[in-house]
Amino acid sequence: MFSLPAEFEQFHWMVDMVQHVDVGLVVLDRDFNIHVWNGFMIHHSGKQAHEVMGKTVFEVFPEIPQDWFKAKARPVFELGCRSFLIWRQRPYLFKCRNVRPITQPAPFMYQNVTLNPMTSPKGQVDYLFMAVEDATAEALAEGRLP
Repeated sequence: MFSLPAEFEQFHWMVDMVQHVDVGLVVLDRDFNIHVWNGFMIHHSGKQAHEVMGKTVFEVFPEIPQDWFKAKARPVFELGCRSFLIWRQRPYLFKCRNVRPITQPAPFMYQNVTLNPMTSPKGQVDYLFMAVEDATAEALAEGRLP
């Protein structure tokens, strides 16, 4: 029987987890081009990976204020620290549909987003990854929905 090397199997698991985790994962470079767009983002945004890959996040989501978002990303790239976007300050980064309209009546998905540095082996931060969490239930619980 053929056996795959353990490293290959672990790599396969990692790819599978990235695609199926219940959190949006998006990787951007310093020019804000999209390099990773996982299954959560496909499902919630309605935009397929082949439609967004290689485009800037501002091309795909023109409603994102460029100056504001670049200011939020600057410490990630320059200092290698995290930056946070919380729904109480801005309801969402990516305007995504609410996928639970019966149990969570909301016009869109409220989001918490963490911008994380991706450090190269040389210690440089040329990419950041965003973890996008659905915060609609939290907004509903606080009575913040219109």
